[in-house]
Amino acid sequence: MTSTVTTTTAVPSQSAWADDASWPEEPTGPPVPAEEELRALPPRKPRVDITNEAESFERLLRVMSSPDVPRLYVRSGGLNWITSDDKGEPSIHRLNSDNLLSWFAEHVETFAMRPSGRGKNAELVEVRQYPSGRTCSAILGREKWRLSKLAGVVTAPVLREDGTLLEQPGFDPTTGLFLFPRLSSTLPVPAQPTTKDVEEARNLLLLMLSGFPWVAASDQAQYLALALAPILRHSIPCPTPMGLITATTMGSGKSYLTFLFERLYGMGTLPWPRDNSDELRKAITTKLTQTGSPAICFDNVDNGGTLKSPLLADLLTKRYWEDRILGSTANIGAPNDRLWLATGNNLRTGGDMSRRVLWVRLDPDCPNPDQRDNFAIGDFVVWVRKNDAKILRALLVLVLGWVQAGSPLRTVKMGGYSEWATAMAGLLDWAGIPGFMADRASTSLELDEEVGEWHPLLATWYRVFGNSPKSTKELLQHSDINEDMPLTNRNERPVPRQLGQWLNARMGRYYGEYRVVRHPGPANAGALWSVSRLGDKKD
Repeated sequence: MTSTVTTTTAVPSQSAWADDASWPEEPTGPPVPAEEELRALPPRKPRVDITNEAESFERLLRVMSSPDVPRLYVRSGGLNWITSDDKGEPSIHRLNSDNLLSWFAEHVETFAMRPSGRGKNAELVEVRQYPSGRTCSAILGREKWRLSKLAGVVTAPVLREDGTLLEQPGFDPTTGLFLFPRLSSTLPVPAQPTTKDVEEARNLLLLMLSGFPWVAASDQAQYLALALAPILRHSIPCPTPMGLITATTMGSGKSYLTFLFERLYGMGTLPWPRDNSDELRKAITTKLTQTGSPAICFDNVDNGGTLKSPLLADLLTKRYWEDRILGSTANIGAPNDRLWLATGNNLRTGGDMSRRVLWVRLDPDCPNPDQRDNFAIGDFVVWVRKNDAKILRALLVLVLGWVQAGSPLRTVKMGGYSEWATAMAGLLDWAGIPGFMADRASTSLELDEEVGEWHPLLATWYRVFGNSPKSTKELLQHSDINEDMPLTNRNERPVPRQLGQWLNARMGRYYGEYRVVRHPGPANAGALWSVSRLGDKKD
């Protein structure tokens, strides 16, 4: 017997009728519900004949792409559905065979035709039957799908690449994004904000941030850039630097600043992994492939800690992250479309991290800073909860107003983040919020561990010897230079050979205005070294 996939909407499911009734063409039992009640009843499930396993394969594939079932999406080479976790946060769930079988059982009425009776009285009757595990595995093993590709999940309206705003909840075919609104209520955003709209939006945001003890205007501007990042992330085709929110002491307001991200967008948290790169890799892969929170924060890094992780430095420059599936040789990947944050007191960076971060610094310069009461808005957390929709609207107004003005830019060089930094500088300048990246050079000297060690050494070296080449032995014998010399892992001064290796690894790089220069040494001897200063005349 040949059967086809059939769907019926706006008709009550069979369970809405008497238990002993098969699906009647003209039900005579309960009265037909009124139109309003009819719309409230669940639609009848699509029906699929799976008597023949080979034919059922194609039929099930067709029903999976039907508008009459909850949508499935292709992501990272597999099938996924979008759910919410216990906290109401969006979750991207990758299906295995059991998951797919459960999905069919819940959303599709599958049956097989089986003989009933004997001899001449035998006839084929429908028997409820689930797809086999082999069928589900075969479906999951396909390389091509008739389903939408899911680029990611967003929790607030975002700017598309064409300059329009994605604000309709659900799946957006243009971007491949699924909008899973974080806030229970929203406010309308004008498509063409007026000068007054922009001014009111800026004033609201500055009022909200007015009580924080920023070290400089750049810290407030850079925090606002991070707050705008989830809205702009999918319209600027480059990675976003990591936001480092640091303070001189506890109680300065770091948790308030991260609370805004949690309230507006949702924020996942991770412990700082210290030396366990395998645990960090697993945690990153889980967050990127299974969760939808646009911001992910390493909360409360050790006091005075140094963020130095080759793995994290690599992540921050990638648009797409790949990792091996646990217990398998297969790889899984996902777009690196999150805003990465870290908080802690007196943080510093090490290795390649200094070029991949955006600093937000707080210094209350008082004892017991948690007792301060200088917020114009009163209790920050309470005010944000009450005004979250207004805050989000203000951020969106600034973005749309900037786009309407032609998206003016200010060129900022920041390695692989230059496109993002240039756009953010232009937006904030246009909005009348000064300071973005204004003191980046001095911040690097103060807050990068390696620069902080080598800049004083090279400055002393240049003061003592100018640009005259010297051997490593001569350098270590001079008391002033030896005093500023970085220490080994054993807290000892390096020997000449080790110092030569350090200098080889750093030659040509500027630490502030100074850099190391290598010169050929005498025969059968090591190289000679000097320091040049930016602006020195070359021979």
